[in-house]
Amino acid sequence: MATAKYSETEMAAFLKFYVHHFQDNDLEVVSQYDTDNHDTELNFFINQDRNFRMKDIVPVLVKKHPQIITALLDDVITNAQIDLEQFPDDTAWEQWYRDQKQALTDPDR
Repeated sequence: MATAKYSETEMAAFLKFYVHHFQDNDLEVVSQYDTDNHDTELNFFINQDRNFRMKDIVPVLVKKHPQIITALLDDVITNAQIDLEQFPDDTAWEQWYRDQKQALTDPDR
């Protein structure tokens, strides 16, 4: 059960980043920190709501599925040891993701 509570702004920043990588089928970094497979559930809801354009789906997801988003954020933040205050927008999430992918491809870095 998710214990942390996140603002709509925090969830939207994460989701904007997440949906971008969902579209590119590039979520392996998020998946490695999601120990309870909440990403699978979120992906299901994104696929269900395909009648929305991807740029418009973020507020829909925040409104309809905050529990899943909270659970996924809990896993990622805890397991990746993220300080959410350092992630005010999707750009910060993108930089984190690039750094994580680089570390995977260049482990001596």
